[in-house]
Amino acid sequence: MTQKRDAQRFITALGLSFLISMVLLVAIASDARGQIRVNADLVLVPVTARDADDEFVTGLTMKDFTVLEDGKIQEVVSFDDEPRPLSAAVVIDDGIGGISLNRVASKLDILAAGFTPEDEVAVFRYSGIVDKLSDFSSDPKVMLKSFVVISKIAEDRPLGQEELITGGPGWLRSVLGVFPDGTKGTAKNHVIHNAIYESAVALQARSRERRKVVFIISDGVNSGKANTHSQKDNIEFLLKNQIQVFGVSTDHAGFGSYGTLSTYAEATGGDVHAGATDVTISHAFNQITIQPRKQYILGYVSTNTSGKPGAFRKIEVRTRESNLKLSYRNGYTRLSGR
Repeated sequence: MTQKRDAQRFITALGLSFLISMVLLVAIASDARGQIRVNADLVLVPVTARDADDEFVTGLTMKDFTVLEDGKIQEVVSFDDEPRPLSAAVVIDDGIGGISLNRVASKLDILAAGFTPEDEVAVFRYSGIVDKLSDFSSDPKVMLKSFVVISKIAEDRPLGQEELITGGPGWLRSVLGVFPDGTKGTAKNHVIHNAIYESAVALQARSRERRKVVFIISDGVNSGKANTHSQKDNIEFLLKNQIQVFGVSTDHAGFGSYGTLSTYAEATGGDVHAGATDVTISHAFNQITIQPRKQYILGYVSTNTSGKPGAFRKIEVRTRESNLKLSYRNGYTRLSGR
C-alpha cells in the first residue's frame, strides 16, 4: 500500500509540475535573442535617450530606468536595446507648397541612404487621396523609383508666392489653404489620417521580429471632409500593432509642437524632426532612420487599478542620469476593466 501511495503522489506531483510549466510557457516566453515576452497585458514603452549635445545615448541597462504610470512606480519586466531591421512605411505629403515639396524631393536620396539591406520599405503619397507607390521591398531601386514620382510631382508644382501671410498662424493658413512657403494647396482635402491608417494597415502584417515604423514627411495639415479615419482610432490601431510614427515637419513648430505630427509621435513613442529648411531637412533625413535603432523598449505589466475603462494613463520614464533628455510615449487609454 505504501508503495502504491508513493506512486500516486509521484504521478500527481509530476502532473502538477507539467501544468505549472505549461502556464508559465503561456505567460512568459523567450525568443532567440533572450528578450522576455510577457502576456497581452504588457505595456511597451519605446524610449529615446539623448545627451546635452542631442546625441543618442546607448549602453544603458534595464536598471538605469524607472517607469511610472499615473505617478506609481511599475516593475520593468522586459528590456530590448538590440537594433532590429525596419519595416518602414515612408509617407510623403505631396499637397504641401511647391518650395517645400521641391526641398523634400531634392533630399530624398539622403533618406534612402539611411536604410540597410535588411530593412524593407514601402512608399505612399497623399494629398486629397492616398496612393501606394511601392510595396515592401528590400531592393533600394524599388524605393528610389517611387521617389522619382515625387520628384516629377514637385517639378510641376509652382514655386511662386501667392499670398503674403507666410508668417501667419498655422490655423489661419489652413483655413485659407495656404502653406508655410506661401503657395496655395493643391487639394481641398488633406487626408493625413487616411494616409496614416493605410500605411499602418500595410505594416500590420509585417514580421514582429522587425521594428514597425511610419516615416511621414508633411506639414501636418488636416483639412476637408475626405478623412474617413480619425486620429483617435488610428492611435489605438498603431499601439495595438506596436507601430511608431516618426515625422519630418516641413512647417515650423508652433509653441513647441508640430500639431498632428506631434500627437501621433508622442502617442506611439516616436519623434518629430524639423525640416522647414535645407539644413534641417538634411539633418532630419539623416536622423530619422537612426533613431528607431537607438531606442530602448521597456515593458511592464501595469499594477495600476485606479481609473475606469476609457481613462488615460500617463506614463513617465526616468533615468539615474538626470542630464539625459528622454522622449517616450506619453501614455495609453485603459480599455479593459482591469
